[in-house]
Amino acid sequence: MTNHACGRPEDVRSGARRRTVGAFSALFALSLFSGCVESIDPGKAAVLWTVSQGTDTQTIYREGVQIIAPWNELYIYDLRTQESRLSLHVLSVNGLAIEMDSSILYKVQSKALPTLQEKVGPDYYHVLIAPYVMSEARKIVGRFTPSQIYSSERETIERLILAGLREKLRNYPITVEGFLIRDVRLPRIIRVAIERKLTEEQNYQRMEYVLDVARKTAQKRRIEAEGIEAFQKIVQENLTRSYLTWKGIEATEKLAKSPNTKVIIIGGGKNGLPVILNADPGGGR
Repeated sequence: MTNHACGRPEDVRSGARRRTVGAFSALFALSLFSGCVESIDPGKAAVLWTVSQGTDTQTIYREGVQIIAPWNELYIYDLRTQESRLSLHVLSVNGLAIEMDSSILYKVQSKALPTLQEKVGPDYYHVLIAPYVMSEARKIVGRFTPSQIYSSERETIERLILAGLREKLRNYPITVEGFLIRDVRLPRIIRVAIERKLTEEQNYQRMEYVLDVARKTAQKRRIEAEGIEAFQKIVQENLTRSYLTWKGIEATEKLAKSPNTKVIIIGGGKNGLPVILNADPGGGR
């Protein structure tokens, strides 16, 4: 009697096939399920594209886990303010080559994400923003001299480029919040000449300030001297002999009324003014 412990060969092959099919089915189902789950991080949102209808313009998918059909796709956008740095190669008004390091601050408008998806797509920075920045930078910087770009007019250039970017992007749901020039690189000989000129201008302004203070001080003293001279002239014109004699008589009357004992000799003084002698050796004590 033979013991068929492993069963018939046909049964063994059939069971193996079922297990293989089951394993592949499980893997296929797992891959389908994993393709259906999308996670949207904080500060981001997404637009759905479907095989049947294309871009879903009615729904914006927010943060969290979203389940979609595996044949559809979510396009995720960052809604926060982003900074992108860009090196710019431009020419000044006199044709000098200048390199500038810049930063662009921008963000997308969440309510219009489907429009952005349809018009441009997720790579909107390289498609729109970067080319417009380079175009505006070349146009604006070309109006200024190297000295202005390097020192005095940097803020003006930033403001003009920012205004140009906003105008170029006004038909897109993108907000440009700022444009900054972080560094300007000139040929060394030009940079040294500009720095020397700036130093000379600062020294000149400092000397002008010192001279201005000296001029104002001299003017103040001249005005004070003129005032004193005018006062003395007025006093001299009014101090007549008669006026002085009258003031002397008034002073004598006041002294005569003093409680101290005195001897008054009328007409004994200079110019006929009274002479007052104190007759009390003790000073009226």
